[in-house]
Amino acid sequence: MNPTHVLTLGISLFVLASGSAPLGAQEDHSAHTAGGYQGHDMPMPPADDQGRRRMGMDMRDMLSDDVITGLKAKIALYRALTDNELRLNVAQMGENYSWYVSGADVKGDIGVLILSHGVSERGDRLVTDSVKSLAAEYPTVIGYGMAMMTSSHLQAAFDDLEAAGAETIVLVQTTSTVYNSMTRQWEYILGQRDESSYLSVKPVKTKARLVFAPNMDDDPLIGDILTDYANEISADPANEVVFLIAHGPEDEFDNVLDLPVIESLASQIKDAGGFSDVKAINLQDDAIPPVREGNVRKLRRWMQQAQRSGKSLIVISPSVSADGLQHHITQDLRGLDYKFNEKGMSQHPNFTTWVVETVRRQAASL
Repeated sequence: MNPTHVLTLGISLFVLASGSAPLGAQEDHSAHTAGGYQGHDMPMPPADDQGRRRMGMDMRDMLSDDVITGLKAKIALYRALTDNELRLNVAQMGENYSWYVSGADVKGDIGVLILSHGVSERGDRLVTDSVKSLAAEYPTVIGYGMAMMTSSHLQAAFDDLEAAGAETIVLVQTTSTVYNSMTRQWEYILGQRDESSYLSVKPVKTKARLVFAPNMDDDPLIGDILTDYANEISADPANEVVFLIAHGPEDEFDNVLDLPVIESLASQIKDAGGFSDVKAINLQDDAIPPVREGNVRKLRRWMQQAQRSGKSLIVISPSVSADGLQHHITQDLRGLDYKFNEKGMSQHPNFTTWVVETVRRQAASL
């Protein structure tokens, strides 16, 4: 695995994303402070004209020797890198920021926080655009970023939701399952775990009641998205093999629990699409090089075997965002003949439906 592969994990229901409706006349919390690495406080920046609060931190400047030591203690991949390679990896990550999606006129005692990894300006904007209908109904914010070294952006999200009247906040994670280190870091910051999975940052402070919504898992709405994406590039399903390539967790103890969910989605795609076969694999994109490279070899072997049997190859990915894992997949499959639908799931109407229905179910149960 190339050591510059960037850690790229998951999401939750306090919409953590980048890009959407303006914050408008919402209260300014620029005088507030938020927890940074190891509890250091910093001023809360004002929102821009789109509702984004960018923390203004250069991640490279935060990488002191003790931070590097802490990251290597927590993350196996980083232990395989030199300090300079680690700095390069962190420098390539997207920033941590909050994006308030609702307009200033949207008030309510139930707010939504969506937790998302974030990938790029374009990819984050697609995620943000997908939840605009929800943001017209409930005060909604997206928290983008892995929160490896800061929780400031999440504190900003809570502050903005409470300013809009939220006394209960529904948290929606856009990771496929709970079996990954990013979800555990979010849970630590939100007071659900005693130990961080990355660095020990300052937990958020809120008076609101927190309600954790279920992850996507193998929800039929997600299965339909992936089936549609396969069908979009299919020509002869009975003679095609679909490869469902997921990011996957870095640790094997998570992978053995996460993979059955991906395999369940593969079964849904095969049944609905009539394909010759659908095979699922987790690349474990942030695992140590031998693990990731072994998964890539397995995937390429599967694809070559299918080609030798006369089948055409279709590739899809259960990635929420565009512009993330898709680039790595393209590099991994160089030299093979296949069709790849590179869309992120947030570009499909069913993703909006899943988020809205998930929030409404949680709200109805309160």
